[in-house]
Amino acid sequence: MAFFHTHIITGPIHSRRLGLSLGVNLLPTSQKICNYDCVYCECGWDTVMEADPAGLPSCRDIESALRDALERLKKEGKRPDSITFSGNGEPTLHPAFPEIAAVANRCVREAYPENPPLVTVISNATQIGREEIRQALASCSKVLLKLDAGTAGMYARINRLRQGFRLGDYGEERSPEEFYPVLIRHLAAYPYPFTLQTLLFRGEHEGLPVDNTSGAEWEAYVAQLKKIRPQSIMLYGLDRETPAKKLVKLGREELEEKAEALRKEGFENVQAFF
Repeated sequence: MAFFHTHIITGPIHSRRLGLSLGVNLLPTSQKICNYDCVYCECGWDTVMEADPAGLPSCRDIESALRDALERLKKEGKRPDSITFSGNGEPTLHPAFPEIAAVANRCVREAYPENPPLVTVISNATQIGREEIRQALASCSKVLLKLDAGTAGMYARINRLRQGFRLGDYGEERSPEEFYPVLIRHLAAYPYPFTLQTLLFRGEHEGLPVDNTSGAEWEAYVAQLKKIRPQSIMLYGLDRETPAKKLVKLGREELEEKAEALRKEGFENVQAFF
């Protein structure tokens, strides 16, 4: 069953990675909008690839909902650890994302002037080739950019990239094989601190293996990390029901073994979340 954020604001919930997290959904409350269609996505398959601005919440709507939620939490004597942009798809596809990021930063500073919560963005990184998106992300406290595999083929299989994929700063359509090296270059050139996040799992979908944890695929993933050199790395396992039904969650011990393997490769700041 698909999990949808049915309001602009969700929670706060206790996130295994972000603590007490107040979710902000910039996308419709009954529809997934994303340029990916990942085999593990909690929102299911029915993906709309491009956002229609008429169907999106406005910056004013988002600001009002966020201010109301922060005021409610203050009255309850609570302070969230993170205001988290995630929701029903890719948040940076909202055409007003830079303006919304600025509003969120202002809201948390006004609500908690002495100790504002983090403003966190969870993104698939496809839009970081656009200067306005880089600047908006730079204004946020914590940026999680994902990389699900070390080869173009496995990346396309896990994220279900379609032919004719459009990447951030490019108007022309690109195949997954053309897209992947551009993504790696963008991640390697990203000029601000960020955490690279990877969901580790194995299994199969439509008769083909999906596995970013072993053999040549794991070695390729480590090689890409050495090109990118993120400030920190976050590994995590499956948590909610997935639309592809033959995926296998890594155990706690194996997930930590993967984190330790990266530490031995010279990455000092690696966390594993089961």
